[in-house]
Amino acid sequence: MFARSIAQGSRHSVLVTHPMSDGAMSRLQTFFDVETRVEDHVPSGDELVGWLWGKAGVIADTRFVFDAQLVRRLPVLKAICNLDADHHNLDLEALTTAGIRATSTPASVCLSLEAQADQVLQLLTVLFRLAVPPTGGDGRYRGKWSRRVLLDEPVHMRSVGVIGAGALADTLVMRAQLAQFGLVDRNAEEERFWGTADVVICIATGVTPPVRLTAAHMAWMKPEARVLNLAGPDLLAADVLRDPVLMARILSREILTAGKAAAPDQLLLNRTQVAAEDLIASLGFGRNSWHPKHLLNPDILCESCC
Repeated sequence: MFARSIAQGSRHSVLVTHPMSDGAMSRLQTFFDVETRVEDHVPSGDELVGWLWGKAGVIADTRFVFDAQLVRRLPVLKAICNLDADHHNLDLEALTTAGIRATSTPASVCLSLEAQADQVLQLLTVLFRLAVPPTGGDGRYRGKWSRRVLLDEPVHMRSVGVIGAGALADTLVMRAQLAQFGLVDRNAEEERFWGTADVVICIATGVTPPVRLTAAHMAWMKPEARVLNLAGPDLLAADVLRDPVLMARILSREILTAGKAAAPDQLLLNRTQVAAEDLIASLGFGRNSWHPKHLLNPDILCESCC
């Protein structure tokens, strides 16, 4: 029984093997002790057992195989939440026999890299249209940023700078070019890069921010320019965190996704948030306690009501 495998009154320990959104991580930390292991390589069976020893739940993707042999070595594990829509990595019969709930993320939430990049550009376009065109011989913006949705106004967004490496950053650059956004050369000298961009998008590589954003960086920027932080709270240096004026110029993914009129609902969903809620429910917490929405093995009995 689950109650016997976890000490009475203690917080369950869970493992996360993928970068999570700030909102998803905050939700998990409300209920659990969360360990993060984001690695480029796929762990061997023995290594994965070591990672999961004493863990009640895990958020993983299809790189991680949970078969009958592995499951027998993990007596405490009670929930596996796949970030992918596919679940060929899960032996559902073995998991059900072991009393382990398994979930997967709906395909509509598992956005491709192209869709993720388009989401960022689309939401920026709709939420931050500049109603006043830029004027002046120096080429600097005279427009004002607004959250009003002005669908009949042209978008005057001249230059986008992307900081970060990896597939999402490269895809975002490509999609921005197709959408006819101006792009700042990522190899330009630092002062020119920050001084030219109207929006600087920062993307983490794994769990590591691409830079540490300081007040000096933002001093180079145009007064109307903004930073879109997709790299998490570690991006921001202390002098930025202390300055409310600078903080007002930094946008996050959560702020963007607040604009529900900007895109279809499925584009506003984050697969890490879905997996986090499934894990919370699978371990007996939250509004859907014991009944995660995306359960793959419904024959499993809950220990509280079935």
